[in-house]
Amino acid sequence: MKKYENKYDVIVIGAGHAGVEACSASARMGFKTAVVTFDVKNIGELSCNPSVGGLGKGHLVREIDALGGLMGKLADKAGIQHRVLNVSKGPAVQGLRTQLDRDIYRSASLDMLSGFEHLDIIEGEVLDIVKNENKISGVEICSKDGEKINLDCSSVVITTGTFGNGKMIMGEEIIPGGRVNMEGDDEPSASGVSKFLKESDFNLIRLKTGTPARLKLSSINTNKLEIQEADENPEFFSFQTKNLLNPQISCFVTKTNIDTHDVIEKAVESGLAPLFNGAIDSKGPRYCPSIEDKVIRFPHHKSHNIFLEPEGIDSDLVYPNGMSTSLPKDVQLKFFRSMEGLENVEIVRYGYAIEYDAIDARELGADLGSKRIKGLYFAGQINGTSGYEEAACQGVIAGINAGLYSKDRDPFILSRADAFTGVLIDDITTHGLDEPYRMFTSRSEYRLSLRADNADQRLSSRAIDLGLLSDFEKDNFKKKLDTLSSSRRVMNNLEIFPSELKKYGIEVHSGGNRLTAMDLFKYHEVNFKKVEEIFPDLVGMDSVIKRQLEIEGKYQGYFARQERDIARFKKDFDMKIPQVIDYDNIDGLSLEMRQKLKKVMPETIAQASRISGVTPAAITILLRFIKSN
Repeated sequence: MKKYENKYDVIVIGAGHAGVEACSASARMGFKTAVVTFDVKNIGELSCNPSVGGLGKGHLVREIDALGGLMGKLADKAGIQHRVLNVSKGPAVQGLRTQLDRDIYRSASLDMLSGFEHLDIIEGEVLDIVKNENKISGVEICSKDGEKINLDCSSVVITTGTFGNGKMIMGEEIIPGGRVNMEGDDEPSASGVSKFLKESDFNLIRLKTGTPARLKLSSINTNKLEIQEADENPEFFSFQTKNLLNPQISCFVTKTNIDTHDVIEKAVESGLAPLFNGAIDSKGPRYCPSIEDKVIRFPHHKSHNIFLEPEGIDSDLVYPNGMSTSLPKDVQLKFFRSMEGLENVEIVRYGYAIEYDAIDARELGADLGSKRIKGLYFAGQINGTSGYEEAACQGVIAGINAGLYSKDRDPFILSRADAFTGVLIDDITTHGLDEPYRMFTSRSEYRLSLRADNADQRLSSRAIDLGLLSDFEKDNFKKKLDTLSSSRRVMNNLEIFPSELKKYGIEVHSGGNRLTAMDLFKYHEVNFKKVEEIFPDLVGMDSVIKRQLEIEGKYQGYFARQERDIARFKKDFDMKIPQVIDYDNIDGLSLEMRQKLKKVMPETIAQASRISGVTPAAITILLRFIKSN
């Protein structure tokens, strides 16, 4: 614990995944930063599932790492099962997912934050955020020992997650608080922040999420269950990680059945389910529903896969992925014991739902800064998103921009064509939401270019310009670019006649012109192993470089087409809409179009074009008005 100062450039409220990334980004850039958290031992807590990544989410983690963020490094450090999902599909829709040791992840989070020179960690509760008219000037906190402290600052990042007026629900039990931590203790809600937001007239919405029970591994008969192993040759999230750091564990798979569903249906019919009896009236994540929601909404499914994921190398806790619930304790025990392998299972902590405050993210700009209060930034679940990865990528952007604002520097913006992070921010700040937002690869129209494997080539040069990368990271990035460039030259200088390819089982109809090693990837049956057979000099090339070159060769025609699309998009994206524009004075715009544009106050023509209901004709009128004025 460092002694706090009286004046900071940036103060971050909350030290979950968004807060960890926000304060570390600001501190890495040299801005004087403080992060305020209830308890340092819960920094970087994995509140729900003990894993990071997946389809779409894995892309976000790689982008965080490319910008110098911590999540990828932490996941590699705590990883106990590395698996690439969708391996049978193309590289644009594959996703790395890593099972984590909770204790390692949490302790590593605190260790990394404690090592930043420009960062102070303050234990306490934020009582109020101080503003001077429409500009942030400080925060008022109550320290852990009860002392009231006023801290001046230029900007604030709010990352309160589910702690904003949070209430936890389990059957008839309703407990005020932000979550139950891994020690089983209830953590208080962040009422001071919610009070400030209400007094500042932010449009607050109520959202819901949930978590399943935690089971005792030693009470499960794993001999009856399907085993899910780690990948034999693991991939890592961080571009800096080269070696496996922990032993790899197995996960297990069981299923719900008719008896399980019968227990749940009877509980719902008896009015015991908060999700259906009116105790919960907010919307939860569509793509991660509770088990009672799945059983009632999809009665034609007679079973659902449940993945039993150990929570650590030496832990006796298991996370039953797919069994989020808010049903009473006795019902939870009964439905778990109806499943194969869980006949004698013991529950260590019961599942619960949680309702919490979020803002309408349309009140934010593309820099995640408030449009009404200068110097105020938001990241994570308070913006209506769901998931560690979605929270963390916002934290990076909010932390960067809060720091830049404190020194009157231009904001750092990622567009939809730059990164999945840009897609997420554009989606939530343009369209708004009424349910927690989750990232999928299908949300990006440029996903072939925004792959997980090339995140560093898309973003790390910009991170270097901002001062986000360490010398070690900069050297590694430069070496990778040099190796890629030289390996590309080698591949393009190796040639073979089509007629010679027949002896390797490759039928080519391209006349007599020589083909380069890179050209061969265009043929469906050709992978790098086949190219090495033809050109043995390539054996021994780094596996990461090989994968990158194979992707480039196989999709080079598609890349060219998408680059043209991106160039057209960026032309519109770069056209700014003056924030002093008066839509009521634009002739030809209907009342409906004016209302929609005034509600979002888009920053660019590209953003305006994606507002639901805004027509191409309205965009043409808007373009004409901006150009003529």
